[in-house]
Amino acid sequence: MTKQICIIGGSFDPIHMGHLQMARSAQAQCLADEVWFLPAGQPWQKKGQLVASPVERLHLTQMAIEGVRSWRVEPCETESAEPSCTANTLQALAEAHPDYQFNFVIGADQLANLTTWKYWQSLFDYARIGVVDRSDWGDFKAPAPLKRHLIHNRLFRIPMPAVNISSSEIRRLFGVLHHSNPKVVETARLKLETVLPSRVWGYLQRHEIYGRPVE
Repeated sequence: MTKQICIIGGSFDPIHMGHLQMARSAQAQCLADEVWFLPAGQPWQKKGQLVASPVERLHLTQMAIEGVRSWRVEPCETESAEPSCTANTLQALAEAHPDYQFNFVIGADQLANLTTWKYWQSLFDYARIGVVDRSDWGDFKAPAPLKRHLIHNRLFRIPMPAVNISSSEIRRLFGVLHHSNPKVVETARLKLETVLPSRVWGYLQRHEIYGRPVE
């Protein structure tokens, strides 16, 4: 039987519980044998916007998924000196593993912008595209250029419980840890403990990757 692989791509700056829930939902929906986390190396759409280095983001991702046997990190983009291009990455993975069925997982917010990605038409040649949808069940609407992929089951929906957190919010909370008000600091710490995997939270307390003081 063909091995089913879900790929969770992202900058993971930093990785958080929402990413892990995305992986669980995708693995269940696809009945996937494995989940591969794909930290972006130098994403061209976020040039100069990432805080942590590729090596740091890779390390944080490895810590976040430690202990889950069917999950692993794919380091190909963080090890490359070239700007990251998802289509090229998926092509390389598909050629290296011709017996695998890849399911590339994106958020619903990314679906609307998918046609702005480099070589986006090629994505469907190498993987099915799963869209994580946190809304209630209903009509799954795809942009007009993508509707044919929906019909041919190359584009599909992955229901997921809502997780109200983002990497940008986490970076903001680390800045709040420098606030002069102890109650504000305590609230930020409690939120960070909740939304970050425990090993990641522990590491980030010891290494000040994030956390410029709030102005």
